[in-house]
Amino acid sequence: MSDQSGEHVHYWDDGRGRREVIIDGQRVDGVTYCDTKAGIAVVLDAPLKSSDGEHVDFHPIWGEIRVIYCGGYTDSNKTFRMGEGPIQ
Repeated sequence: MSDQSGEHVHYWDDGRGRREVIIDGQRVDGVTYCDTKAGIAVVLDAPLKSSDGEHVDFHPIWGEIRVIYCGGYTDSNKTFRMGEGPIQ
């Protein structure tokens, strides 16, 4: 298992801006966590549902994961254009 911190780990609220997640060549929506080194992503079920009435259901997906930065700001406060490059 890979280290749980670093540039290869992405959370939905980690402050690094908006990103698209590509898993095995397909864009995936609703990703709350992914690790590009380990090749795993945690994805919310679509449509959103809750088995217990409190928490949204989710499932893991394994595969080749790419994360593409989509705009906003990073920790260095540098502005990027849409699709300018992947964050590894």
